[in-house]
Amino acid sequence: MFERVASVSEVPPNGRKSIIVDDVPALLVRIGNDFFAVEDVCSHDGQPLTDGPVADGAITCPRHGAKFDLKTGKALCMPATQPIPTFAVQVRDGEVFVGPAGAELPPGPTTSASVTSTATATNSLPVVSVLDAVGEKVPLPEPGDDDEIRLIDALKQVIDPELMVNIVDLGLVYTINRDGHKIYVEMTLTSPACPAGPQIVQQSKMALERLRDVEEAEIKLVMSPPWTPDRMTDEAKDMLGIF
Repeated sequence: MFERVASVSEVPPNGRKSIIVDDVPALLVRIGNDFFAVEDVCSHDGQPLTDGPVADGAITCPRHGAKFDLKTGKALCMPATQPIPTFAVQVRDGEVFVGPAGAELPPGPTTSASVTSTATATNSLPVVSVLDAVGEKVPLPEPGDDDEIRLIDALKQVIDPELMVNIVDLGLVYTINRDGHKIYVEMTLTSPACPAGPQIVQQSKMALERLRDVEEAEIKLVMSPPWTPDRMTDEAKDMLGIF
């Protein structure tokens, strides 16, 4: 299933945007009028590619210099030997949609922005819209009584990679506040030295900014009060075998 991740105007030529595709952190990159989407992780050391330089149709890991083809995900140089996952990209009516690699949709009229499939080097997908595919418009959430629930649900998409439990049920989220289209979150980590801290913060930001009525999410790490297992929900305790 394809998801709307951005408008064409949000990503300038040679720009990029962090997105989430099917709960997976990903990176949308625009080169000219072509869009590419890859999983935002280096296959060499598991670190984000977010700030890596892009040149000649490839992105370079900012840590150790591993380079990956944006179209195929292929590792182009050491130290990486394995490819990174890619996604199919569709552009329609000024909107960018991303879906599973190799996905096929009914044909539709093209737009001024060209369409690039990142599934394989030889597979080109037709341009369609979510309206054409499912017969209805993409829903646009609006702030309301259920606003806090929607924000919490978005943060539940973020999983602590060490405990494999979402950050809400772990009790890592302290406060969520909204100021118009900007969200402010105060959260903590299970330990001040948690190695997954930067990844959790980045994924939290992307999970919130994926909501169509959120333009920016600011995540602030706080260590007071310190986290304890008592903050976990009963469901999280059950998952971790804590009784």
